[in-house]
Amino acid sequence: MPKHLGEPRSRIEGALKVTGRAAYAADRRLPNQAYAWAVRSPIAAGRIMRVAVAEAEAVDGVIAIYTHCNAAEALDWGPENASWNLSAEALGRTALAEAEPTAQPLYQPLTRSEIVFAGQWIALVVAETLEAAREAALLVTAEFVEDPASTELDKDSDRFLSPSFFFGADMHVQRFGPESSRPDQAAIRETYVTPVQFHHPMETSATVADWQDDGVTVFDSTQGVWAAREFIARSLKVPTERVRVVSSYVGGGFGAKNQMWPHQALAAHISRALRRPIRIQLSRADMVVASGHRSVTHQDVDLRAGGDGRLNGLSHVSWVPTSIRGNFFEPCGLNSLMLYETADLDVRHYVTRKNIPSPTVFRGPGETPGSFALECALDELAHRMQMDPIALRRRNFASHDAYHARDWSANRLEDCYEQGSAAFGWEHGFTPPRSMRSKSELIGFGMATTAYPAPALAATVRLRLRLDGPLVIETSATDIGTGMYTILAQTVADALGWPLEDLVVRLASSDFPNAPTAGRSKSTASVLPAAANACRALLDRLQAMDRTHSIAPDSNRSPFEILAAAGSSELVVEGSSTGMPTGQNLSFYSFGAHFAEVRVDEELGRVKVTRFVSALDCGTIVNPKTAASQIKGGIIFGIGMALMEKGEFHPVRGRFVNDNLADYAVPVHADVPDIKVVFVNGADERFNEFGARGLGEIGLPGAAAAIANAVFNATGKRVRNLPITPADIVRRA
Repeated sequence: MPKHLGEPRSRIEGALKVTGRAAYAADRRLPNQAYAWAVRSPIAAGRIMRVAVAEAEAVDGVIAIYTHCNAAEALDWGPENASWNLSAEALGRTALAEAEPTAQPLYQPLTRSEIVFAGQWIALVVAETLEAAREAALLVTAEFVEDPASTELDKDSDRFLSPSFFFGADMHVQRFGPESSRPDQAAIRETYVTPVQFHHPMETSATVADWQDDGVTVFDSTQGVWAAREFIARSLKVPTERVRVVSSYVGGGFGAKNQMWPHQALAAHISRALRRPIRIQLSRADMVVASGHRSVTHQDVDLRAGGDGRLNGLSHVSWVPTSIRGNFFEPCGLNSLMLYETADLDVRHYVTRKNIPSPTVFRGPGETPGSFALECALDELAHRMQMDPIALRRRNFASHDAYHARDWSANRLEDCYEQGSAAFGWEHGFTPPRSMRSKSELIGFGMATTAYPAPALAATVRLRLRLDGPLVIETSATDIGTGMYTILAQTVADALGWPLEDLVVRLASSDFPNAPTAGRSKSTASVLPAAANACRALLDRLQAMDRTHSIAPDSNRSPFEILAAAGSSELVVEGSSTGMPTGQNLSFYSFGAHFAEVRVDEELGRVKVTRFVSALDCGTIVNPKTAASQIKGGIIFGIGMALMEKGEFHPVRGRFVNDNLADYAVPVHADVPDIKVVFVNGADERFNEFGARGLGEIGLPGAAAAIANAVFNATGKRVRNLPITPADIVRRA
């Protein structure tokens, strides 16, 4: 039987996706299904005086229109019920609690006349067809009393909160070592700015809810079906067993589908009220106001180093916004807490409330914008000291996690520097800016470090062995494009010696055993150990059945023959994992190094990323093909972050003006260079039996910094405010 783990296998569900047979949430077409469409507020602050719906109600096919005036009675849609503490609006509330002891009510659409951001849903039109719902939505009008709104971050005049503990880390750390014997020989003190970014996965968020009898089935585009079930059940005020959530296929999430949003519960409430299936699918414009975004960040980084390049001090102070009623903020200093050794460490975060939609987790939250600032500052320090940027980072390599006071479970970052630079062709030593050219183009090399936590949570996997069918694998884990279908099949095939083609993987139904929400790079480390335990349980049960019903010793019967001899048509077993290892004072992280080459036409201001190499230490690589795909996706994110993406607010109205894929630029095929992914493949044996860590997010942190550093190396022009524009290139140095 061939070995599957560690082999580059294609996605087992790939044919279903490319032929259109994979049913995503919005693909569901149920009998008598109706459609809902949102009406958004044109103002960013104030209150609603009146909503006029008569003209909209007259549109043929309109079934109902819900506003804050009637939703409570018609839908039992009350303000901030118990479910809202499970929503995206509540994420970060505990972190801000000490700084803001009198908590404001969380935002919930259609419950109050208050307007807290432009684009806020003020009405929801339900009709027989999507076209009728959209037509009627254009006819809903409202009168407002408008208040002054603030959307732009101002470090000098905004009122800031100082949060406490968030994302598993202190948000305010000031640690000063003993008086250093090394005098400062070089220092960098700069401000770095990252812009608003939108998620925009290929599949916009969608929910189809079907209330039948006394329960509801919800087909949802979510990264966590058990979390969605709990949220919807609490909102409906029904037991969780009366809610079933299915998310068989997800067309990308990036964090937009990680948390719970109003439309997921609203669809179920409307379906219950109307006793018919309801579909709510977010438009591109809705995605940026109703499923989160990455907020702007302003980050002050101060580095001090001795003559040998060792850091005497690292200060990383972040200024970030959250919404008026939400709580999430970008924890930019996460990697600064532990990635480099330094005598003095100062990491702080300051949060202010703005009239913006609630931001949320976005691929590599905190680490991504934070790494741009930190890794660019290190490049500036290396240039100031005329050092090789890799040599500077090696000089400050953290031999242990000083912040947590723990040893690393494994750390092959120095191997990443070595193998990545070799694969890229990095010439060690100081390379002055503007020293490489090809005809009219300037050439630049840049690099940056990446690091990301390696978490794991408890999970359970079920195996079903039937006489009349293939072996079935079931768990509630979702596959948001990460390859979970495939690596789960590979794991079971190897553990049981089972043909890969005779396995069926079923994911993402709340009827299946619990697995954590897909996010924070934890699914692989959570689910695969559970699958291995399920395989052991199946073999034990089969062995016991074989002994009980054996005809002759050592009969070497197949599992199906054992099942038949026992008179059973099906054998069902489950296996569970426990999450993070216990009894070990260790820090579990993945590490890596990015290397970028850019070519710059200085007259046109055009920057082209022409080569990219990433060398990564993520433990054992279960499937090199899907793993490399994940890393390449993160790098492409980094290209967009560095050169294109920026959400823009209208200077007067306070709304996003580029809330669509026509005006919000993302990388396309022509923008993507040759990308080489090098895995420094070594098992993290102290993490789990596979030695494997998740890797869905580590490809993004540091990628934009590597590109920005390469642009400086090419042009001598340092850009600290993303994205890098043609104007930045053509300006005088």
